Amino acid sequence: MQALENISFDELISLIRGLSDTQRAQLKAEINRMENETTSDSLDEFLQSAPTFSEDQIKTIEETRKAIDQWRKN
Repeated sequence: MQALENISFDELISLIRGLSDTQRAQLKAEINRMENETTSDSLDEFLQSAPTFSEDQIKTIEETRKAIDQWRKN
């Protein structure tokens, strides 16, 4: 089978239907692998680029929590 640069969705479906059961299973496994790879890469990228708290912000949060705890005790 040769790779085509521009292929319509209908042509792709037609080609997939022409595959043997073994080839379809291999295709499905490859698609699943690609989806898992993309998902984990996206999550990793998101987490690495996500904003983080500065030391000052953490200190403010801790002080606020202490103040709320004291207020709840009174």
